[in-house]
Amino acid sequence: MVASKLTGGSSDYYKLRISNPTGGGDAYTVECNDIIEALGMNYAEGNAFKAVWRRAALRQGGGKPGSTLLYESEKVEFFGKRLVEQSRER
Repeated sequence: MVASKLTGGSSDYYKLRISNPTGGGDAYTVECNDIIEALGMNYAEGNAFKAVWRRAALRQGGGKPGSTLLYESEKVEFFGKRLVEQSRER
């Protein structure tokens, strides 16, 4: 993966090529936001998911320019705590 320039719009680090789909079929490209919307994630869920996505991309040599594993981990922790509180409120 190659790091993308930050523009505020859709970014390449949120796209992933699936070469060998588990269920078979043709290769395809998936986008982080499409998964978030398809699963109907709320704000905290979506942000935690994006942080995990970016963290994994960083480990593979891609990810958000200027980000670090620690920063993305802290984002996961922050939004994870919000999810715990939301679960307690129900």
